[in-house]
Amino acid sequence: MFDGSTVPAIVFTVLSAMTMTDNSIERFFRSGLKLGHLRILVTLGELRQVTRVAAAFHVTQPAISKQIAEIEEALGAPVVRRVGNAVELTGIGRVLVERGREILRQIELARRDVSALTAGTAGHVRFGAVVTIPQPLIAHAVELFTRRAPNASFSFVEATLDRLLKMMDEGNLDLALGRNRVAGHMPEMRHESLHHEPFVFVVGTRHPLGGPDAAVSWGDLQTVRWITPMRGSPAFTTMAEILAEHGVTLQRPVIESSSLALNLSLLRGGEFVSILPLSLARRYVQRGTMRVLPLPPLAPLGEAILYWREDTTTPAAQLFAACLRESSAELIDAN
Repeated sequence: MFDGSTVPAIVFTVLSAMTMTDNSIERFFRSGLKLGHLRILVTLGELRQVTRVAAAFHVTQPAISKQIAEIEEALGAPVVRRVGNAVELTGIGRVLVERGREILRQIELARRDVSALTAGTAGHVRFGAVVTIPQPLIAHAVELFTRRAPNASFSFVEATLDRLLKMMDEGNLDLALGRNRVAGHMPEMRHESLHHEPFVFVVGTRHPLGGPDAAVSWGDLQTVRWITPMRGSPAFTTMAEILAEHGVTLQRPVIESSSLALNLSLLRGGEFVSILPLSLARRYVQRGTMRVLPLPPLAPLGEAILYWREDTTTPAAQLFAACLRESSAELIDAN
């Protein structure tokens, strides 16, 4: 049984413990937390087993356990708990992993910037892309490139993929970004998928199929007016083949265009049906000027494929390719 004289002592003890915890947290973030700790925690959050983390870092399991113990001792709180053969992050551990992942990402970006500047990358990069590649992807890649290689110059052209590959074949282009896989173009050609997003069928909201509740079937596309990629281009061929699989043929006169600005303007007018990458279509749906038709997307057109010639790649072109990969990864995360 407590009497009144013992209450202050209890309160003092509790307050002292809280003060000690606050101090340990302050010390932990000022001097106790190390990058190695963050890397281990982030990896542990992904792999969830100490043995797998140890294998990833090429060290022994006790070494990883010791690092975790150091983190908890310095912080004064547990960051993991054991669940069978796995480990589970505590609430504090989850916060450290979430913030730590972003810290490590920023450090890696700094490393890339410093490495590129130290290398003094110079030269000229000639890059081309088809019009349906999201502009934010390209713009951010250019921003990264010019920051990391301020002594390098850059040129950009928009064209159909077959034209871009021809320019590369003639030595007038270093890198090309398209929407289709082209096999057997030339033996030196290499390609890499940067990301994948579906292409969707779209109409302007003034179109007869543009109402939010309008029912749409493949048969409805048989009699519409189309805006298509240029006839003979890989994108046109892929689109025509997919439509044919569903019994749709491009019979009526169509508008063939490689101009995204023209296509968007015509779509908003309400007379045409076309295809767009989902990320771009969403932007205009949110503005209330476009509708995505409730039909399966065109998956084969959804990839963003980077092409280059292995026998002519320069350090500047390699750096810009790395910037494209980074920008593409950020675009995927944003979506």
